[in-house]
Amino acid sequence: MRRFIPVLILLTACAETPPTPDDTRLAPEAAPVDLAVCLGDPFADSIGQPVSAIQAALPERSRVLGPDDIATQDYRIDRLNVYVDDAGIIQRLTCG
Repeated sequence: MRRFIPVLILLTACAETPPTPDDTRLAPEAAPVDLAVCLGDPFADSIGQPVSAIQAALPERSRVLGPDDIATQDYRIDRLNVYVDDAGIIQRLTCG
């Protein structure tokens, strides 16, 4: 048993420490994408308005996402994402 103690001490000295939240090695933020790519430019002024005002005019590959909605994680540069709050008011627009 005494032979294992030095080995355990050596192994704990080699253990990797978890990164801290302010660690600079964390993934960088995604670069902003121009709304023209996903045909969202005409709707840029719609933030703060009800989604019902523009829903019929949205591009074919768009989706409206509420705060509790589940969305796939696939990234489609040509898809317009319209994020709304509980009242259906547009909060932000993104491509992807």
